[in-house]
Amino acid sequence: MIVVLFGTTANVSLKYGLYVSNPTKGASPSIINLLLSRYFLIWFVCYTFMTILWLYVLRTVPLSQAFPVLGLMYALIPIASHYLLKEQVVLSQWIGISIIITGVILVVN
Repeated sequence: MIVVLFGTTANVSLKYGLYVSNPTKGASPSIINLLLSRYFLIWFVCYTFMTILWLYVLRTVPLSQAFPVLGLMYALIPIASHYLLKEQVVLSQWIGISIIITGVILVVN
């Protein structure tokens, strides 16, 4: 689950960093501003730790159980973006999120 949380944090942070580096929709985003932002650093650190932890998980947990848990990122990222980035999540997405969570619970147990 820590791998999933790092992945979710990394993706939401990168999205927010892109938004902060380009607050106006008409201007082109500044890659330099993004690369030097704390949000890019958060993304980088989270992905580094996520990769290291994933290597450990692969050594200790059967892949058939570990890999489906990564699917939780498909559920947690929209939830986090809804609450933290104020992005709209429509009913069909909420249903999909529920299906993903239910599927992961069934596969892992």
